[in-house]
Amino acid sequence: MEERAIDRLRKFARYARDKGVVKGENSFEAYCELSNRYIYNSIRNGKGAIGTDIIARIVDKFPELNVKWLCTGKGNMIETDMDANVNYKAAYEGAMMQIEALHKIIEENKRR
Repeated sequence: MEERAIDRLRKFARYARDKGVVKGENSFEAYCELSNRYIYNSIRNGKGAIGTDIIARIVDKFPELNVKWLCTGKGNMIETDMDANVNYKAAYEGAMMQIEALHKIIEENKRR
């Protein structure tokens, strides 16, 4: 039997578990804002396709996921073109803290 997109999604959920991002399949679904037991029910019901809205939710949480692999099975599960270890949210928050600190320094210098 040919591997379907939903089967690859289950593989990716296990990858996320092994990376320590989620505790298991149910945790993965909750983290990605999918319905409870979405993966299990889709496999049980013989549904192999994944809707674009579901893919968008997953990629929002896991930008390193290779969508081409998820949809077709071609390529690698993880995008190699991007640095999956970069935490953009943390970098943004750090930059905003620096900007705020600089604004305070500017305001203090204006008062002198």
